[in-house]
Amino acid sequence: MTRKRQIGILIFDLRSWLRSSFVCLCLIPLLLSALPARASDQITAANDVITSMISQVEAYLKTDSGNIEKRTENITKILDTHFDLPAIARFSAGPYWRAANQQERIDYVQTMRDVVVETVVRNFDQLSGLRFTAIDSQAKGDKMVLVRGVFNDSTGKRPSVSVGWRVITPAMAPAKVLDVEIENISMLVTQKQENVTIIRQNEGRFSALIEAMRKRQQAP
Repeated sequence: MTRKRQIGILIFDLRSWLRSSFVCLCLIPLLLSALPARASDQITAANDVITSMISQVEAYLKTDSGNIEKRTENITKILDTHFDLPAIARFSAGPYWRAANQQERIDYVQTMRDVVVETVVRNFDQLSGLRFTAIDSQAKGDKMVLVRGVFNDSTGKRPSVSVGWRVITPAMAPAKVLDVEIENISMLVTQKQENVTIIRQNEGRFSALIEAMRKRQQAP
């Protein structure tokens, strides 16, 4: 057997070994024990946010009767509790956030919140049957943690989807979700790109973004 062939087999075996669920579960305590205390606290806080959020969604799905008013109330509670809406608004507006006046910022945050809530409420039934399995959590600096996992459809009708939750973990405030990555594509970055395009197409008017979002909100 050639040396190149031997190296190829070794790499394949190593990748297979690392993918083993048993090995990953064994390694997690070792990795956490080697982290600084602050990093470990960050990861715990981030994991708690995602676990709590997923549990609430599952509980709402079990009791959901299709009542839009109650569904809206539940989704709004999840969004306000677990997501950092002001930070999401600032980032998603890109450089134009600084150019917006105070009223425009208030209107944008509220409109964005309403659009997200209505979108989730409208598609809430699609979450039924999905199960989230955590893979790992990594500290990204001293104020951010990436919690990665997979959504699987218990019915087997839909393919698995990898998800990453970027959670802000400030030392003196509750941890909250800033971004969701689906198959390694950032929803926040994608939204920012769309928003900046809308504003630029309207001669830099921040109000044009708010108008566009309201039109989307009114669309059937």
